[in-house]
Amino acid sequence: MSCSLLILRPTEGALETAKRAKDQGLQTIIDPFFVIEPMAWSALAASQYDALMLTSANAIKYGGHKLLEYSQLPVLAVGEATAAAARNAGFQVADTGNGGAAQLLQSPGASQFSHILRLTGKDHVKTEAATQQITVRQVYQARALPLGDTAQAALRQRQIILLYSVRAAKILAAESDRLQLDRSLHDVAALSPNVAQAAGKGWKSVQAAESPTDDALLSLAGRLCQGK
Repeated sequence: MSCSLLILRPTEGALETAKRAKDQGLQTIIDPFFVIEPMAWSALAASQYDALMLTSANAIKYGGHKLLEYSQLPVLAVGEATAAAARNAGFQVADTGNGGAAQLLQSPGASQFSHILRLTGKDHVKTEAATQQITVRQVYQARALPLGDTAQAALRQRQIILLYSVRAAKILAAESDRLQLDRSLHDVAALSPNVAQAAGKGWKSVQAAESPTDDALLSLAGRLCQGK
């Protein structure tokens, strides 16, 4: 059965996902739920920390010139895209994890650091560490948008909806209620079990990717398109 993937993530990431999907022969529709914007933030003395944690490439893209103050700190990156953005900006990546911030903090590479500065977005998953002291600075925000006209039109027929965050899943659920959309037409492909749970009930199916990566999510979407 032919179908298309509805991508609701911010434009830059959505375009990257769409390119990967096209390489796999999958059709896509893009209509972002969010606009990424920088936030004003105060830089703390780099000497207080022995590592910098980045959970999104957006921290590099929108952190501004203050990032230079931490260029000598080793980076703990969540996801290969974040690690690549950090390297391209001149940072040295000490460890990369694909299971989220909490899992990365428990890795052998991260355990050697005791005072970590985490640069993240306004809406982020809070983490606690047993042995490390984590200081958080919010450097960007994802401003939410209503479900766009393109997405609304697409959702009149079956779509595979890609969801990357709990926040996006909750907004989709609220918008589907507000617009009285027929959830039963659509499959939801979620980046993680938490995201899948936040999407709510009533969809044709809700499934989580085997790992929290774009490749795993697209693999799941491809199987859903084939009715598997």
